[in-house]
Amino acid sequence: MKQTLRVLFLVGLLGSGAWAASNDTCTIHYEVQAINELNIVAGSVTLTVNAATAGSQPDQASASTTYNISNNTGAAGASPTDKITGAINTDMPAGTTLKVTAGATTGGTSAGAVTLTSVAADLVTGVANVAETGLSLGFTLDATVSAGVVASASKTFTMTIVAQ
Repeated sequence: MKQTLRVLFLVGLLGSGAWAASNDTCTIHYEVQAINELNIVAGSVTLTVNAATAGSQPDQASASTTYNISNNTGAAGASPTDKITGAINTDMPAGTTLKVTAGATTGGTSAGAVTLTSVAADLVTGVANVAETGLSLGFTLDATVSAGVVASASKTFTMTIVAQ
């Protein structure tokens, strides 16, 4: 009887995979996909032209915020491959000019004050692989006296990371 139990026990071990190796391997598949994220910190800014010195054009209005960026598609080293562009949804009324100045990312170059239109314009070139916060973003509104009184309105400003 004891012999039968021993045989059954050994058969059970052999059939249950108890003879597994002391190590094993598995294949791990991985990837890092393209990441190019921008975030403008303020959801809106307000620009109001409401003063002038007698004999001069109206004073410029200005407002600022910041932006954050995470980008891994710009390559590194001597030849960054991405840039940041900016545009508004429709052109400004006659006699008014809306400009933006975007602070450069590390290693990038700011285009300085750029007049915004409905056609995307370069704001920052030479954008490499970066993860940065608190980059400056300033807006100005200029109006000439020929603009007359312009009722309150809004524009949608869009910043985009694109290949250079």
